[in-house]
Amino acid sequence: MSCGRTITVNSSLQCVDWSDKSQLIVTGSSDKYIRLFDPRGSSGTIVHSTLQGHDMWVSCVKWSPTSEVELMSGSYDGRSLLWDIRSPKSYLAIISTHEDKVLCCDWKNGRVISGGSDSKLHMSNL
Repeated sequence: MSCGRTITVNSSLQCVDWSDKSQLIVTGSSDKYIRLFDPRGSSGTIVHSTLQGHDMWVSCVKWSPTSEVELMSGSYDGRSLLWDIRSPKSYLAIISTHEDKVLCCDWKNGRVISGGSDSKLHMSNL
């Protein structure tokens, strides 16, 4: 199998998710930014937008299973955030707060879940 395309970014990637709905790729990085990429672009930059709201490494990102514009993220800053990509300057809500790093997150059936190095699992209805 050969690699059809490689995207180079400016910092190490911690997580990635690909939206079935919008076909956009979301990444979380060690530089505390969330970036959206449109892999359908053929030339130049394919960065769609950058989301800023975390204070430390972004360790997990997950697209909404029902919306092409909503996603959640988790970070070493201990927060899980809800985003609408049409408003990249600010997150919509803090979903959960851990006492330490958020390491994983998921979203299904109107519920979000995050796990952290504080040995806690947070579940929330949206």
